[in-house]
Amino acid sequence: MMAIFEPRDLVVADVENLRPHYAQTLQHWLSRFAAHEEDVARMFGAEFVRAWRLYLAGSAAAFTTGSLQLYQVLFRRNSCPTLPATRAHLFRPGLLQACPDEVS
Repeated sequence: MMAIFEPRDLVVADVENLRPHYAQTLQHWLSRFAAHEEDVARMFGAEFVRAWRLYLAGSAAAFTTGSLQLYQVLFRRNSCPTLPATRAHLFRPGLLQACPDEVS
């Protein structure tokens, strides 16, 4: 990616792993899909329902366990340093918790 963006005066401003958010999103999609499964089966057939349920459940499991990752990369012009230096403005105190193996 850098070979594409650096010559155009773009630099990486932020990288975020959206894996936990996407796992939760897939769980919501799976629940909503299940609630309308009969409608979907009438429109697309039972084979489609089985395949889509497997895709949603399998993807949710893979994101939950860390087998799949999803990164969002934010680029900005090198000449435009308008982003905050930290993400502190995004979080309330106490929102982030340490992993159990990191607690001292």
